[in-house]
Amino acid sequence: MSETEPDAQGTEPDTDVQRDIEPDTRDWADVLETGCAECGFTGDEDVTAVPDYVSASADVWSEVLTRPNAGVRARSDRWSDVEYAAHMRDILDLFRERTSLIVSQSAPTLPNFDGDAVAIASDYRHQSPAEVALDLRAAALAYAADLAQITDEQWERTGYRSDGREFTVTSLTRYGFHELRHHLQDVGV
Repeated sequence: MSETEPDAQGTEPDTDVQRDIEPDTRDWADVLETGCAECGFTGDEDVTAVPDYVSASADVWSEVLTRPNAGVRARSDRWSDVEYAAHMRDILDLFRERTSLIVSQSAPTLPNFDGDAVAIASDYRHQSPAEVALDLRAAALAYAADLAQITDEQWERTGYRSDGREFTVTSLTRYGFHELRHHLQDVGV
């Protein structure tokens, strides 16, 4: 993997060859049982507090995306702030969709998501920070609003990933909370 130096404005010159980041093959859902030493997630977080956290995160991401070098990869093996924010926008939409399926259907199979493939297909690297900020805000507020409507009995409804892993609305919400918390740490917040 070759390094590309930022130009005087702090942006990476366009090249025909996009630096690749090694695909992440870890099943991050394991944090539900083990926690995450990297970001301090325990797996026991109070899901009723998640809607407020998700809503507040939209402001934090907006600030991150106003950084002058938001589109620059500070390290060749890590996404830029814009890429992390675009990923988080899509994750919030995905978790909202998955939650809706679990609440509205009996033991549904949840849609697959390959974050690395989506990042490439959606060209996260070249998305506008301002547009990503607006879309992330919309995704965060919609997901938070849906979570705020979950009833006591709905928290334990179940759905299944295509590999058979079971999620309740509670565990899925904790998993989504971890994604948000961890990626905010990835961008230095």
